[in-house]
This record gives sequence, structure tokens and C-alpha cells, in this order.
Amino acid sequence: MPYPLKPGYNFNFHRTVRPPHYEMNTSEAYTDFYGISYMVSGERLIYSPDFTTIVQAGELTFIPKNLYRRTTYISNNPYERILIKFTDKMIEGVISTIGRKAFDELCTEHVIRFSDDTRAKIVSILEDMEQEWNSYNQYSELLLTGLLNKLIITCLTERLTNETSMINYEKKNSYLGDAIKYIKAHLRDNPSLDDTAKAINISASYLSKIFINHLNTPYSAFILNERLTYARKLLLNSDMSMTDIATESGFSSNAYFSDCFKKSTGMSPLQFRKSNN
Repeated sequence: MPYPLKPGYNFNFHRTVRPPHYEMNTSEAYTDFYGISYMVSGERLIYSPDFTTIVQAGELTFIPKNLYRRTTYISNNPYERILIKFTDKMIEGVISTIGRKAFDELCTEHVIRFSDDTRAKIVSILEDMEQEWNSYNQYSELLLTGLLNKLIITCLTERLTNETSMINYEKKNSYLGDAIKYIKAHLRDNPSLDDTAKAINISASYLSKIFINHLNTPYSAFILNERLTYARKLLLNSDMSMTDIATESGFSSNAYFSDCFKKSTGMSPLQFRKSNN
């Protein structure tokens, strides 16, 4: 869940650094406040009831009120993000200027992208916010309101809005998100590239290109990593036997599971379990 707003506060700033393969176990609930998330490094798959998309380093997402969302890893990279939360009071001035419709459109774009020059402006505003938040005093809410309004105006006026490229990008992200969800749901069956492509109604060759272009990872390497990651979770959080874990993780035999696991971690599955007890 997101860090809650402190009583009497209308704003919160939090910088998060997570290791590879971090996966949220529950959804974030945005109830009576908004959020803005900026991905400093790494990439994440975002699930919500209304959409699935991918956010990468240098990209920003607006989070409307009354939304539940969850994120998961899609690569071996650690990730860092900045998460801002704020109430309606913080944006009264900017809403009266740009209109509620323009703000709502930002909230429904899912992922906002910028040129390199604009990205530098975004980072500078966020750094000023962080500095002010870390030295919070009686004037900070007023100063943070100004910085937040500046951030919103910058996003509104300088975001990349090439509609054709955006539609194509979102469509590819949708295919990738659907593929990853299918893989996770059918990991025990070790779904092939053809199986996954068929399940989401695209060609195997196109799906292969999507994995390479978006994740810089072949499909085969991605699914092996998923199986090993799931196996590590079972080793740490269950009393299942090595054979059962191999089966649940989609490995054809215990010996093959042990060989792949040792190549990845430098130790056998049993050694891994004992060393992390």
C-alpha cells in the first residue's frame, strides 16, 4: 500500500529503491488523494482494473483518485521511483487555470513521455520537491504547491503527444502485458512462444520481437527467469520437496531444475534453502 498522508498534511514525497524481482503482493489503493509516479530507473508492469501498461525509466504516470493498482517486475534490473501524493487542495489553483478536463486527461494517459530536455526539467522540479520535503517547515506546503503546479503544467504542455506512435506503443505494451500475465498464470506448463502468442492472438515472430525490443530479452530467457524466480519463492516460503518445486515451476525434471538453478545462483536449490532459512 502507498505510504499514507500524515494527519494534517496535503502532500507526501517518497523515493523508493527496490531489488530485481520485487513484486507487490497487494494493490495500492488511492482513495481521497492523487498520485504522480516518476520512474528513475528500471521498468515495471502496471496492472489496474481498467488497463495494463509498462512504465520505463524517464517516464511518468498520473494516478487518479479511487484507483487500485499493482506493479510487478519485467526484467532483471532493480528499479527506483519517486512517488508523490497530494489532495485536491494542492491543485485548486492549477485546476482553476487549466480546467478539470485537462487534468483528468493527464490522469488517463497512463504513461507520459518526454523529450530529453523536458525530462531534465521534470527531474529538476522533483529534486526541488525532495529538498523542500526533507526540510519541511511552516512554509513548505505553499512552496510544494507551487512546485507541484509547475510539474503539472510542464507535463501538460511539454509531453510527447504523437498520437500514432503513442497508439502503437500502447498496443505493443498491451501485448507484452497480456503475454506476461499468461506466462505467470501458466508457468507450471512452461508455455512456449507459440503457446503464448496464440493465447494473445498475435504471431510468434511478432511476440518475439516485442520481448527483444521492450525488454532486451529473448522470450526463452524471460520465461526461464520467471520459472527460477518462482522456484526461489517456493524454496523460501514453503516446505515443498525439490521435485514438487521443479514441477510447479515448469521444469521437466528435478535434475534439469537443479542444473538451471545452480547456473543462475551458484548453489543448488537445497543449498539455497538452507542458506536462507
